[in-house]
Amino acid sequence: MSPWIAAAVAGGAASTLLTAWLRHRRRRDRMYASLAAARPAVVVAHPVTIGTTACPETLSATFARDRYLAVPDFVTADCLAALREEALANLERAERSYIPTHKKGGTIAYETIHRVAPRCLSFYHSPTVQAWVSAVVGQRVFPTPDQDQSSLSLLCYTEAGDHINWHYDHNFYCGRHFTVLLPLVNDGPAGPSQSRYQRRTPRGEILTTETDPNLLVMFEGARVLHRATPAGPGDLRIVLSMTYCTDPRNSRLKEAVRRVKDTAFFGLRALWD
Repeated sequence: MSPWIAAAVAGGAASTLLTAWLRHRRRRDRMYASLAAARPAVVVAHPVTIGTTACPETLSATFARDRYLAVPDFVTADCLAALREEALANLERAERSYIPTHKKGGTIAYETIHRVAPRCLSFYHSPTVQAWVSAVVGQRVFPTPDQDQSSLSLLCYTEAGDHINWHYDHNFYCGRHFTVLLPLVNDGPAGPSQSRYQRRTPRGEILTTETDPNLLVMFEGARVLHRATPAGPGDLRIVLSMTYCTDPRNSRLKEAVRRVKDTAFFGLRALWD
């Protein structure tokens, strides 16, 4: 084959791939627009009732100092029961991933939650919850974009050894970025699961938090080194994981890097979905 013909074939293949990619992106964009349009009705249908009497404004100084906060009994018992029931009903939808020495576990992605878990979706987008988090931070926070599958997810530890090792939650957005966790299930054969949330202070201290159900854990993940220790045999741990930021805009480069990061949770599909 002559170089001219080879170049023409390669150019045609590249053009075909680009066309297919653009069509895929248009389909995905239409899908995200459809999910966003349906969301307000879901939020109205499933209101969130905060149970804690802690005033978020009084907690802001603690959060500013530690970049971390844990609030027990965050929602009412009925609200927690509904979230827990929904998570358990969809446990088989978790996508499992394993990266040696770093993480092992299952994740139910944002897109899937849109379709099958309206109460979890409503919690993340609840104006009440967002106002509470904003009051603690001292700035208004917003949900991160729909295309970010980690914006809202269910972290599912269903096998012995499920964990995630020491890491930061990298900030891919223009504003400050916060992680909010609400444990829904934390069961072991004879009590709580063996998995614990741990963070390391600037002085090198390791502080441990028992992730009891309904304990809201909130931290600035890009500044707090943290991990979840391994689950034991027979353990079941499900955590509603959410991210908010003060400015959800990002650059094309940061968006590309974020997609690469998400392959750790959702496999290679994160690169194009």
